[in-house]
Amino acid sequence: MTSYEWIKVSWNKNYAPHYLPCCPHMDNPNMLLLLGVPGYASDEFFKQALSKYGEIVEAKSQPKPSVTPKYHIPNSSKFFSDTSTSQSFRCVFVQFLESDGLSNFLKAAKLSVHFHISDYTKPLTGLRKWAFQHQSLYHNEAELRKECEQYMSEYDEREKLKLQREKEMSETPDDDGWITVTKSTKFGASVESAQEKKKDYDQKMEKRKKEMLHLYSFQERENRKESLNLLKQKFQEDKEKIAKMKSARKFKPY
Repeated sequence: MTSYEWIKVSWNKNYAPHYLPCCPHMDNPNMLLLLGVPGYASDEFFKQALSKYGEIVEAKSQPKPSVTPKYHIPNSSKFFSDTSTSQSFRCVFVQFLESDGLSNFLKAAKLSVHFHISDYTKPLTGLRKWAFQHQSLYHNEAELRKECEQYMSEYDEREKLKLQREKEMSETPDDDGWITVTKSTKFGASVESAQEKKKDYDQKMEKRKKEMLHLYSFQERENRKESLNLLKQKFQEDKEKIAKMKSARKFKPY
């Protein structure tokens, strides 16, 4: 069973502390897991505060703990908020460069460690924070349009490369002779191939209709007999017609 140590975090010495449980990560001997981290304690704060125990590679947060940290790509946009980050309680993964750094921190945590956030970071608070939030509601239209156009151009380029890779995969067999079926080859067929498929489908349906006319073999025999009788009858009528034309013909030398 994992044993937890507790550290205290507060805004400054005048505020009541918030107790955070922490423990080593079960699959990474150099990683520290912090639980119940409040929204006002940033990842950068933990990276600066714990660096005195050992060199820190990175500090990343996510809503719930997991076996492997699920990092997200930071959002660099000034106009669209990053939905992957949360201001509510979360967990933070702190990766030390060496296991000695984690050991030094756990030894200090057993002796009750108290961190003041204001000693490491200076975020906006009070009236300045409200003023900043109000000003952030009004965006520069030109900059917003420029960012949207840049994002769409990058998106189109990524989709173009993706379709090109899928096309190469669908046309090039692997070492075993198999061809990878991709989404574009399955649903994004060209106009020519769609027309060929429709033509083949129409021919198949026409053939099926003809087959349905003579479902049984005796129907096919009866149909042949009937067509043969019609040919004989037509031949007899043509023969009588030619005989009448010969008898009605008169010889007129002058």
